[in-house]
Amino acid sequence: MAALADAGLVITLNGDLGAGKTTFTKGVAEALGVLDRVKSPTFNILNTYDSGRLPLYHFDAYRLEESGAADQGFEDYLGTDGVTLIEWPQFMADLLPNDRLVMTFERTGNGEDERLITIKGLGKVAELEEELS
Repeated sequence: MAALADAGLVITLNGDLGAGKTTFTKGVAEALGVLDRVKSPTFNILNTYDSGRLPLYHFDAYRLEESGAADQGFEDYLGTDGVTLIEWPQFMADLLPNDRLVMTFERTGNGEDERLITIKGLGKVAELEEELS
């Protein structure tokens, strides 16, 4: 996925706690050449990484459940010069662009490390879904 990523790509990561969203983000960061240690931005809400092929913007919107994302400047990172990954995107729903890749992570129950990941491209990103399938 990182090899196909261009500036402006927004990927929403849906799934329960422990489903693999942050682990996936670490893999994307590594593939983009990010040199920094990637960790969940649970308390910061946003971590930025500029050392890779493209900037990486990693949101964990879980803490926005009560307050929402409006008027916090987060829209300045969506669809811009880098790749944006958003965990718990339902708490930033008003800011999400129409063109995005929606990924859903589900534990399969067949083992601690087994997941079913579904991918859906919306808008202009639908082509990327076909390339990843």
